[in-house]
Amino acid sequence: MKIKRGSPVDISAIYVLLNQMHKETTLQVAPINSRILISKITEAIYQGVVFLTHNDKEITGSVGGLTGTDWWSDKPFLGDLWFYVKPEHRKSRAAFMLMKEFLKVGKTSNMSTRVGHIFSGDIERKDSFYEHFGFKKAGSVYLMEI
Repeated sequence: MKIKRGSPVDISAIYVLLNQMHKETTLQVAPINSRILISKITEAIYQGVVFLTHNDKEITGSVGGLTGTDWWSDKPFLGDLWFYVKPEHRKSRAAFMLMKEFLKVGKTSNMSTRVGHIFSGDIERKDSFYEHFGFKKAGSVYLMEI
C-alpha cells in the first residue's frame, strides 16, 4: 500500500471513489450533482489537500479537505470534505496512512484539524478510530428526512 498527494490527473478516479462512498450511505441523501462534485474535488486538489492510497491495481482510499473558519472567527482550521476507504481495503493500513498525512498538513500549517462522519453507519467504530488519533467528539448532527 502506497500513499500520494492527489493531483488533477486523479480527479476522475476520486469522482468514481466518492460515488461509491455515496452509495454506502445509510440515510437518504441528496443525489450527486456531477458538476458540483467535480468542482469540489478540483478545489480540494488546488486549494486544499487530497491524499490517495493505492496499490498496483487501484486507488483504495482518499481523504480530502479545505481550510475554513468558524462563523465567528478568522482563525483557520483544516476540515475534511471526505474520508473514504473501499470496503475491501478497510482491514489494510489505508485509513491510518490517510489520516496521518492529513493530520501532518494541519500540524505543519499550525492549524487545528476537524473531521467527521455522517450519513453512514458503524458510528462507534469510526468514533474509536478518530479518538485513536487524539480527536475529541464535539457534538452531533441531526437530520430529519423528508
